[in-house]
Amino acid sequence: GMASRTTDKRSAATRLALIETAERLIAGHGLDGISLRQIAAEAGCANTNAVAYHFGSKEALVEAVIRHRVPALEARRGELLAGQDEAGLNAMCDALWRPFFEQVDAAGHHSYAAFLTGLFRSGALPLRAAMSADYPVTEALLARIAAALPRASAGLLPQRLALVTPPVTGALRLIAESGPGPDAAEHRFADAVAMSAAALAAPPQNHNGTDHP
Repeated sequence: GMASRTTDKRSAATRLALIETAERLIAGHGLDGISLRQIAAEAGCANTNAVAYHFGSKEALVEAVIRHRVPALEARRGELLAGQDEAGLNAMCDALWRPFFEQVDAAGHHSYAAFLTGLFRSGALPLRAAMSADYPVTEALLARIAAALPRASAGLLPQRLALVTPPVTGALRLIAESGPGPDAAEHRFADAVAMSAAALAAPPQNHNGTDHP
């Protein structure tokens, strides 16, 4: 009855607080730099075992952060690509990164982009990769990006994405911190997108430093 509904509501509020706190702390300290107790304390939970109670593990909490954010990113990527069957590499990279540029938390930070950078720093990218089947728009976009790259570069896409994400999210942080007007912010974002496209398409080097034929 009423009581259980109130409990459910409170439980949902606690879960959300833990998810948003984890996102912020992982962004700042990486996955290994924080403990489950710290997340619970920062989220205002009296019970320091709250994460274990609600999620079971740190991995499951990371997954919950991703599930909290990615559906909106997926929807936005779909919108950005609608009707663009012939989108060039730049337009596709824009669709990949723009949802990060647009997503801000209550404090105005690009929180999910920063969180992903924290995951990369901790080598925890496989956690996100393991969930990719759940996000078909993004998967299709990455397949289209791969198809638009020179063949030798396409095979390097997964490792290159891991390398190119921190500079893009770093650019978002700089844009947010320096607070340029919307026109300047858009301009700087477009520059970061162009950089990421160029990096993904760069000819691979073989071990003696020359381009592959």
